[in-house]
Amino acid sequence: RAVVMLMCGKADVVHDDPVGPVIHSATRSVVVPTVIRLRTFVRVPYRARVPMTRAALMHRDRFRCAYCGAKADTVDHVIPRSRG
Repeated sequence: RAVVMLMCGKADVVHDDPVGPVIHSATRSVVVPTVIRLRTFVRVPYRARVPMTRAALMHRDRFRCAYCGAKADTVDHVIPRSRG
C-alpha cells in the first residue's frame, strides 16, 4: 500500500534502506520504503464504544453464559458454591 501511495503522489519517503526489498514492474524498480509520510491528514473513523450495561453484555455474548456456555436470560444465573 505504501508503494501505491508513493506512485499516486499521496506520500513522501522519509527513510528507505538501499539494500532492502525491491519491487519490480515491467518498466520500474522501486525500493520499498521503511518510513513514509502522508502529504495530507487522513482522519481514521473510530467505532463508538458500546456502553457496559447488562443489555449490551447480553447482546454481545449472544445471550450465552460466558462461564458455562448455556443459554442465559440473566447475567447472574450461576450461583457460587459458597452461596449454596
